[in-house]
Amino acid sequence: MVAAQEMLDEEHAGLEHNLLSDNDKNLYTLGSVGGHNVAIVCLPAGRIGNNSAAVAATRMQATFKNIQFGLMVGIGGGVPSSEADVRLGDVVVSQPHGNLAGVVQYDMGKTTPGGFERTGSMDAPPEVLLAAVARVKVNDLRGRSKLSKHISKLESITKFRRSNAGIDILFEATHDHVAGQTCDRCSPDRQEARQARPIGEEVVVHYGTIASGNRVIRSAAERDKVSVGLDKVLCFEMEAAGLLNSFRCLVIRGICDYADSHKNKLWQPYAAGTAAAYAKEVLLAVPPAELSKPNMVEKVVRETSGKSGNVPKPNYHIPFLINRRFVGRKTELQLLQKRLMMDQDCQELSIVGLGGTGKTQLALQFAYSVKDQWPDYSIFWVPVLSMETFEQACVSIAKILGIRQVSDDKEDIKERVKQWLSSSRAGRWLMVVDNADDPSTLFKTAESHGIIDYLPKSENGIILYTTRTMEVAVSLTQYDVLELEAMDSRDAIKFFSSSIIRKELLCDHAARDELLEELTRLPLAIAQAAAYLNMNRMTIKKYLGLLHNTEKDLIGLLSRDFRDNTRYKGSVNAVATTWVVSFSQLRERDTFAADLLEFISFIEWKAVPRSLLPKKDSEEEMERAIGTLCGYSFLVRRNSNSQGTQEESEEHTETKEEEWYDIHRLVHLATRTWVKKNGDANKVVEGAIRHVAHVFPDGKYQNRAVWRAYLPHTLQLLNGRQHGNIEDLSELFLRMGVCLRIDGRYREALAWLEKSCQQRVHLSEDDPDRLYSQYNLAVTYTHDGFPQISIPLLERIVQIRKKTSSSEAPSLFRSQEQLALAYNLYKQGHKAIALLEDVIKVAEKTLAPENEGLISLQESIAITYQDCDLSHKAFPLLEKVVKTREWTLPPEHPDRLGSQYFLAQLYVSDGQTQRAVPLLEHIVSVEDKTLEPEHPHRMPSQLALAVAYYKLGQVYRAVALLESVVAIGARTLRDDHPLRQESVKSLNFMLAELDASKDETSNPSGEGDPGDGSSKQGA
Repeated sequence: MVAAQEMLDEEHAGLEHNLLSDNDKNLYTLGSVGGHNVAIVCLPAGRIGNNSAAVAATRMQATFKNIQFGLMVGIGGGVPSSEADVRLGDVVVSQPHGNLAGVVQYDMGKTTPGGFERTGSMDAPPEVLLAAVARVKVNDLRGRSKLSKHISKLESITKFRRSNAGIDILFEATHDHVAGQTCDRCSPDRQEARQARPIGEEVVVHYGTIASGNRVIRSAAERDKVSVGLDKVLCFEMEAAGLLNSFRCLVIRGICDYADSHKNKLWQPYAAGTAAAYAKEVLLAVPPAELSKPNMVEKVVRETSGKSGNVPKPNYHIPFLINRRFVGRKTELQLLQKRLMMDQDCQELSIVGLGGTGKTQLALQFAYSVKDQWPDYSIFWVPVLSMETFEQACVSIAKILGIRQVSDDKEDIKERVKQWLSSSRAGRWLMVVDNADDPSTLFKTAESHGIIDYLPKSENGIILYTTRTMEVAVSLTQYDVLELEAMDSRDAIKFFSSSIIRKELLCDHAARDELLEELTRLPLAIAQAAAYLNMNRMTIKKYLGLLHNTEKDLIGLLSRDFRDNTRYKGSVNAVATTWVVSFSQLRERDTFAADLLEFISFIEWKAVPRSLLPKKDSEEEMERAIGTLCGYSFLVRRNSNSQGTQEESEEHTETKEEEWYDIHRLVHLATRTWVKKNGDANKVVEGAIRHVAHVFPDGKYQNRAVWRAYLPHTLQLLNGRQHGNIEDLSELFLRMGVCLRIDGRYREALAWLEKSCQQRVHLSEDDPDRLYSQYNLAVTYTHDGFPQISIPLLERIVQIRKKTSSSEAPSLFRSQEQLALAYNLYKQGHKAIALLEDVIKVAEKTLAPENEGLISLQESIAITYQDCDLSHKAFPLLEKVVKTREWTLPPEHPDRLGSQYFLAQLYVSDGQTQRAVPLLEHIVSVEDKTLEPEHPHRMPSQLALAVAYYKLGQVYRAVALLESVVAIGARTLRDDHPLRQESVKSLNFMLAELDASKDETSNPSGEGDPGDGSSKQGA
């Protein structure tokens, strides 16, 4: 059914139920091809065979009494032979051959002493179709066939692509299928050797006899036996025999298998597509019949009205011609037809959506479908951009209806049109009220009437509104609202393809798809891009390059106006400026909502947490402002089923009470442009930075979900902007740097921490804030593998804090601990041990045993003991630390995982690898759930686990894990980072070991051992 629908030049609305004959349960798709009106019907799901086909055809003829001819299109099992090189994807067409009419029912007959005697004979296809087939053959010989072009229409649907069907394999007739879903187990030696077809001849059409029956042929032996008995048939199928004597038609089958035991469904979609494509070739070869009879639908409508002589002649006021490039929106059109015309469960309905989504075009398509299928309806198109445009429309409608204007008073003509259409003499009518966006124009105020006051009300009338705002939609039609979103991928491809002059551009599918995603599949943006490509004869890749270049180039492209005959004269067609009117209305109606939109335009466009937004004193005001933005479709609330990145999903899980929003990406850009043009950008940015600085949390573990949610928005707000005019931002820079360090983004962290230090350089050198910024900068240098930079900085900090605070101050403990870790990393382990032993003596006198500061010091000295080959001192300390943290910290806390990691490392170095592996696997498993796939903090535990596997002789498992570690390091760490160097060294060692021995059970030791993976960076 899908393949046939895709071949239609134009798809029409479905048939009303009252036009179906009694007992007709068929569902039809209506449309046109080559000037022919076409009705398509598919057998019900699960129903196959001649009987089902006969029932469907009989019902169809009862409903459509003027059918000129029929085509039976589908799939079949091919019969390859020396006379006919039938292959998968080929097309077989029924054509009289010998004594047979084109189709033979091979299983109909009687048993006689001489064997089975077939008695089933079929009528030949109609002469008009056989003549069309002859013309198709001539066109093919003259190189004028369009079969390939028709088949290419299905390329946009993955399921119907030739590449999705797989390999065409024909097995010898005596080689039965070996059990399984695929033929992987079947013998390659039993495949028939066939010469590849020349390029351009992938699909061949065969003409001759088709065998039809009520059962599936799954045996190559039976296939060939039946074929020989019928003087070589070309394919088998299961429906045609049920039709031909009562519904003469041409049978067209795409070959999807070879009617043998290797039958599967992989080729069915592509084969259905080639058959449908040939059917279109036939239709294009038949001249359209003269339309000598009255329109069937019009006749039925007038007859069923019971008063055909009194139906007023319909009148039309539609300012646009039908849009021939309109594609898609089938679901929406069907909903409009069902609710307004068929079920008539409402008389007024609103289409609401973001500017540029195609509301007007959908309404226009609906209006023309009403004109075509419900011809007794008058149609009046009324634009309400302003009261003036409404008045002009009323004047035009009055002239069409013959209503005389008795004075120059516009009020008079609006009232008279309303009165006329509200009366029964107007008959049935549809009114489209387009661009109903401005509440001040639509609704009555103390000073004047609104447009709504002049709209007619009648049992015979239907009104369809289009509007950009949900508030207006609900006010007009309550819950009778159709929300229109961007096109789906398939319709966007069709629309873009129909808008491009140089069709060869469409061959680059990757560039085409990327462009449509960049344009968010918004119809107006697609039309604008196509116009630019047409006018400038530019490739899609070049256009993408401009889109990706600078924001200025992007704004320039999306602000460029273009001519569009399907839109109002003088209207703005550029996507970047189409929302300016809405922005201005928003500013007038709800200042706070406009402020929120401006704030969001300078942060990231997706995953905006509500807690980050500027607040209002009243929660009701806040909710109303957000509702207004959502009503304009500028903002979209995320729900639990919203799709996002893995990282976003994890963050949202951690903050279940948080509400999240997305802003349309192009609206995001357009708002920012609007703010800049109004000269308010600096003011908005400064206010946004001050607000974010106030709400951004510190880097404590319990705040992790919040700062991870805020971080991308803060970076977007600050990056590339000057901050000199804003008061002290050193605390914001400091918090960002610490959070980035915790996330393993050391280079970014260093940049922001440097800025924090610079902003505090004017403070005295012993100022606590200045020291804290310098302390975090030094810690980050250590984490990034630069202890030679961090050591002098930390020594200076320790020296100052010894002078200005007591020896028991926590800040001094932390500084001394980080200095010792830097010493250890710089291969000065004994210096680190001496410092830590002194600090711990003091700390143990003042801190409780479970105090995290003391636990951290004990862990640090244990690590240093281990690195200095003093494992006997490290063991009791690390086991104590692990036990305490398992009691005081949650399982996913990085400090708890860190101490478990170091204990596992100690087990490995002490030869207790069996004890280390479960602990390391636990750590890796937890980090899989809590950290991004390429987070550098995952590398130490994975490296250590790989080394542990190696030491247990599981070399291949170790190599697989290490290859992942090395790949992540290559993308996230600099070349000389110790952790990256250690992982590369270990991997190279293991690969060399494999090359040398190819023995997975080897367990080498001694010199050349890959190490213990105990790098401390990021752990």
